[in-house]
Amino acid sequence: MIIHRVNPITPRYMENPKIRADVFFLLEQGEFITYADGKDKKVQFKLQAIHRGLPKPTKEFSKSDLETNFERIYREARPIFE
Repeated sequence: MIIHRVNPITPRYMENPKIRADVFFLLEQGEFITYADGKDKKVQFKLQAIHRGLPKPTKEFSKSDLETNFERIYREARPIFE
């Protein structure tokens, strides 16, 4: 008895990964492909407006200001540990 194997992969089934690859590589920024329950779905997130600008200027402290602040914090924290 000779058994012929039938190829279960149809030409359409073989082309499906190629189509998926094309869709995947053509995605734009913020687009994703979700796959659930055997179905593909393209999801697009809306791009948020980015507020651009220069950072706020930082404050400069002198060494004496830092030492004074350290002493104040030390005096306030010392009773907690006594």
